[in-house]
Amino acid sequence: MQTSTAETYNYADSIKSITSEKGLVGLWDGFIPWGIVQSVSKGAVFGMAHTLASQVLLPMAQGDDATLPLPVAMTLAGGIAGGFQGFVLSPTLLLKTRVMTDPIFRVNMSIWKTLYLSVTIGYNVVRTEGVHSLMKGSGVFSTKRVFDWSTRYFFADWFEAVFSRSLKEGEVLSFSEKSVASLLGGLLSTYCTLPLDVLVSKIQDAKKAKNKVSALALFRQDIEEKGWNGVRNSYMRGFNARLLH
Repeated sequence: MQTSTAETYNYADSIKSITSEKGLVGLWDGFIPWGIVQSVSKGAVFGMAHTLASQVLLPMAQGDDATLPLPVAMTLAGGIAGGFQGFVLSPTLLLKTRVMTDPIFRVNMSIWKTLYLSVTIGYNVVRTEGVHSLMKGSGVFSTKRVFDWSTRYFFADWFEAVFSRSLKEGEVLSFSEKSVASLLGGLLSTYCTLPLDVLVSKIQDAKKAKNKVSALALFRQDIEEKGWNGVRNSYMRGFNARLLH
């Protein structure tokens, strides 16, 4: 959906193009194996990086000689962990995106053939484009993950502070109130970072497989072709799906 060049493209169009030949099973293209590898490893990678960053930053926010406010330290730790997560997971995201955007996967084929082609696409990418191509778009994706996690922590902490002052007169929030603050923080975070999500998809699109793609050049091209209104609509595609994610 995010890589479509059509000016008007909705969820119904996207689902129809994916399932027209293969049925509902087409919605899982790219999930096996690359989506599974990504989902299994992303928590471990983020958790490790966040723990290490917290061990350095949180002591700076404690005690009488604290040099950082605690929310700032937590936001920075989340951003650092997100950036590291982005670099580590970028190859799996690229391979998953290639499967999802390669026309060969839109034709009718068995689940086993789809799985075989999904696995071998990694070998094909390395063979035809070089090992370095696995990191295509990693800079933008890592930057996106920095903003994903830092804005999520920042907005969630901000909403908690607002709720505590306005609803509880400074008292500790309940679990449900903290949950609402986290959900609202995730909403604003998604709105702020979705354009970067779309930009990563455009860079890693299978149709640009052998092209060197500059994020800035791609953005300028979109402005020239679509204008600011077109860019705004294009780079906010998939907001509802991303929010649910």
